[in-house]
Amino acid sequence: MTPAPSTKTEQDFADCAFGDFWLRKMRTLYKQLDAVGNGYLCLDDMIELPTLLLDAFPKMATESGDTLVKSMIDLWYGFLCTSVDEDDRCHHQLLENDLIESLKRTLNTGFKEHLYEGLVKPLFQAADCDADGLISMLEYKTMMRAFKVPDRDSELIFKLQDTEHKGKIGLETFRAILANYFYSEDEKTGLRVFGPLINYKRPEDFGEVACGPCWEGKMRCMFRRLDIANEGKISCKDFIQIARTLSVRSHLDKQRSNAVMRAILSLWIKFIAVDKDGKHFASITEKEFIKNMRTLINGKFRHEIDQFGWTFFKAVETSGDGYIQLQEYRNIQEAWGVTREEADGFFKVLDLDKDNRISSDEYLTAWCDYFLGEDPHSKYKALFGPVY
Repeated sequence: MTPAPSTKTEQDFADCAFGDFWLRKMRTLYKQLDAVGNGYLCLDDMIELPTLLLDAFPKMATESGDTLVKSMIDLWYGFLCTSVDEDDRCHHQLLENDLIESLKRTLNTGFKEHLYEGLVKPLFQAADCDADGLISMLEYKTMMRAFKVPDRDSELIFKLQDTEHKGKIGLETFRAILANYFYSEDEKTGLRVFGPLINYKRPEDFGEVACGPCWEGKMRCMFRRLDIANEGKISCKDFIQIARTLSVRSHLDKQRSNAVMRAILSLWIKFIAVDKDGKHFASITEKEFIKNMRTLINGKFRHEIDQFGWTFFKAVETSGDGYIQLQEYRNIQEAWGVTREEADGFFKVLDLDKDNRISSDEYLTAWCDYFLGEDPHSKYKALFGPVY
């Protein structure tokens, strides 16, 4: 169902109740801002937005560029990163749930007053290079590319809001677009401004894991994939090799390559190589690996599971359209030691809508189910190969 054009400003909306639809929108925005797949946001991500827009609009007035940079910095310090002391915000790494909680604290108060002057106008003026008070579809699409929104999704929003079919929209229309995204809680009329909403079963949607035979079988399979050297134990060198293999096979640039290495070293150092008493191991056996995972899976690790999956997905999703193709999927699976035959077979399992590509939802659904699901008949249990 196509929603009706939105005309309400942020002041016309009642206070947000932060329901499921709103949460999905904010989580989608978070994923779009974390374009590299670091698994967190930082001040550099805010700086990246005006950097991309200044490059995309070379005729942007210097004053507009200055205002845009200031708006992104104000957004970070004043609204997104309020959970830590101001002195620490410059170097803070913002996790998804931290962003959600920050917005819950400010959305109905300061953010509502800030949205128009602090975000709507700076973005609009950045795209309105000829200063005629209007932006074209091309200008709108170019602006939204900085947020990694595919052109087809931007076109849908623009055409919906261009009620007079003039091929241009004004400032108040753009204001209504952003106001709808941040404040509408009606799934039927809510605009998907930053692309299709994420819609996968997240870690918090799973119950406590009993760590039964099916789950243990998956962890044994996972251990075999991590044991790159086939030594009957895993160590940091195995994780380094996995990250390097993925980077080489996928021809990753330095930024994406570093994100993968950081994520996989974090996985080893923070979770796998440490027991419940905080003791770190130089290497661990299969028995120790399963013991550690039993302790971690219902603890802090469960809340970072999909972030690790997101990092690996973004590493190979080089097109920027939110999908990975068969060869890209082969790259990520073969880095773990999965055979090409196994990778090709499981690609068909993940491709639920049979469009010959895998969306982030399809990938993360399988990723979370692998670690947190216990259904012995789940089609996702062979994500890393046969379970014995």
